[in-house]
Amino acid sequence: MKKLLAILAIALLASSAMATVDPDPDGIGVYFDLPGDIVCTTTAAPFANVVGFLLATNPSASAGISGWEAQIWTGGAAPVAPAWTLAAGLDVDPSAEGFQVGIGTGALALPWAPAVVLATWSGFVMSPADAIEFFVAGVPGSTSFADSPGYAAGDNAGDLRPFQVSSGTGLDLPVAGINICNVIANENLTFSNVKALYR
Repeated sequence: MKKLLAILAIALLASSAMATVDPDPDGIGVYFDLPGDIVCTTTAAPFANVVGFLLATNPSASAGISGWEAQIWTGGAAPVAPAWTLAAGLDVDPSAEGFQVGIGTGALALPWAPAVVLATWSGFVMSPADAIEFFVAGVPGSTSFADSPGYAAGDNAGDLRPFQVSSGTGLDLPVAGINICNVIANENLTFSNVKALYR
């Protein structure tokens, strides 16, 4: 049993660093590459510039995304000069952590892809010892999405669809990390699937 637990722990660590795009529909998370494979990264030198991407993964709306909303924040060490740049649209949420972004339907919408870039994050990390975690949740007080982030379909701004956070249902779980890999990817792996591997 101890050997099985050790194997599972190693597998979870390996899968969390290279998580691949969340296979579930309507995912949202922060990744450090555009395919959406890397959820943890490290810095090797002081004052390193890091770039991350807020991705919508496998949107169920085939016509793309005409707007989205989410609350995104970091925990741990404070990055220097952190900034989000939207892929398109206008953010009407006045808070630094909240995003309520209108883009537009039809040709204005972000086109469908397995991983749609919603925004790009950049910041400087003072030291390789500084650990930073990213979290994603719904916008407090949202009238469109009660308890989760969400988006509107590219061909119909009234077609609202909730996102599921890439780290699972616990909003206190990080979706990505810099100099820390505390992330468990939300993958289609149940304990019964794990048990079946050892039968």
